[in-house]
Amino acid sequence: MSTSLDLDPPSPAVEKFLIASAESPVPRAISPSSRRTSLFGSLFSYDNSLCQGVVSLADQAVASGTNFITGVILARTCSKEELGLYALGFSLILLMTDFQTNLITTPYMVYAPRLNAQAHALYTGSTLIHQLTFCVLTMLGVAGGAIVVTHGVGPRGLGPVLWALSPVIALIMLREHARRVSFARLRIMTAFLFDTSIAIGQIIGLALLAHFRLLSASRAFWVIGSVCAIAVLGWLWSDRQCYRPRFSESLADLKTNWAFGKWVFASGLVVAVGMNLYPWLLAAFKGAASTAVWAACLGVASVGNPAVLGIQNLIGPKIAHVYAEAGPEALRRLVFKASLVIALVMSLLFVLMFKWGGSLVALLYGSQYAGHGLIVTIIAANVLVLTTAFPFTRALYAIERADLDFFGNLIAIFIMVTVGLWFVRVWGLFGAAVVLLGSSLVTSAAKVGAYLRLPSRTS
Repeated sequence: MSTSLDLDPPSPAVEKFLIASAESPVPRAISPSSRRTSLFGSLFSYDNSLCQGVVSLADQAVASGTNFITGVILARTCSKEELGLYALGFSLILLMTDFQTNLITTPYMVYAPRLNAQAHALYTGSTLIHQLTFCVLTMLGVAGGAIVVTHGVGPRGLGPVLWALSPVIALIMLREHARRVSFARLRIMTAFLFDTSIAIGQIIGLALLAHFRLLSASRAFWVIGSVCAIAVLGWLWSDRQCYRPRFSESLADLKTNWAFGKWVFASGLVVAVGMNLYPWLLAAFKGAASTAVWAACLGVASVGNPAVLGIQNLIGPKIAHVYAEAGPEALRRLVFKASLVIALVMSLLFVLMFKWGGSLVALLYGSQYAGHGLIVTIIAANVLVLTTAFPFTRALYAIERADLDFFGNLIAIFIMVTVGLWFVRVWGLFGAAVVLLGSSLVTSAAKVGAYLRLPSRTS
């Protein structure tokens, strides 16, 4: 089996960036020989990894729990239609934050640790300029959508939600940018305190509106945006010494980021579109009330998200380090071990959803959402499939074959726009859940097969 490196040379922009950043010392990871690793030890073998892992899990629990509690408050206070409208607006937020993560903060996580203090401040300033520009473009796009909806296109009642989102979505996107930058700089406690302050303010604000019977989908977004604005301003002020924004530098850095992240961005774009179009298809074919039920079932099936995302935040960097330090065979062993650990954890969640998912929907969201245990089970199975395949996706990134991940994700889009449209139109919620699971199975199998068929490589 060949062990030669057969990769495309870096683009001139990336090569220039790497040469410049090489002047500053790069932190060294722990040598693989300094520890004997077991199944779990091979996944978490950095200094202070236990402490960082606990804080990372706690932060994700706060972020996911805040979104979950927000949905429960809306379901308990408002009509199904209002919850459905909130779910449509929230799907836009998820779509835009996925875009910015793949295009802006993922390259930042790769390049920023290689830079010295001055270059780091310049690059962080460039990243902030990129983020603000993307926020402005998103605001204009949402405002344009609000104008279209106001003239009778789209679900009834969506206009006020989009008008509220026009300014608010930028504040929520800046909140996510602050989180990602904090993680990239290993300031995990900062991210935890930042998210906790937002969670307290958001839940208190929504609870007050619910108490006085003033809560609606659009007002919920106004509360969320106001809290995010205060937190982001505080974060920027406290971190102001780390930013040196220069427009000339930002243009050069944008070219560098694009040269590195175009396949990651394209892959993330396809995934985000595929996942967030189902609520819109349900709203178009079955009405906003059907979208509300989908949001409730998805919320219950995703109760394990804090653990999943916390584990992924630790496994992703470890995969890249193992490939660089120990080569492709060690990478393959780690990928299988990580996939096995995730599968075991998520199988427990699937069993819980199979037995009590329907009851949890009715308990948390109200009796009007009862009778959808099968939908919760199918969505939980989809979560199991996607999380188990996650290490193989990150392995493709590590060996610089994100293009294969992109082409694999195209399969899910193809299934959705062909079989998926028909299934959702005929069977509604059940059809959407089945197509989502089926496309994930096919896509994950394609990615795993692509990785296993690649020749062994050494760094």
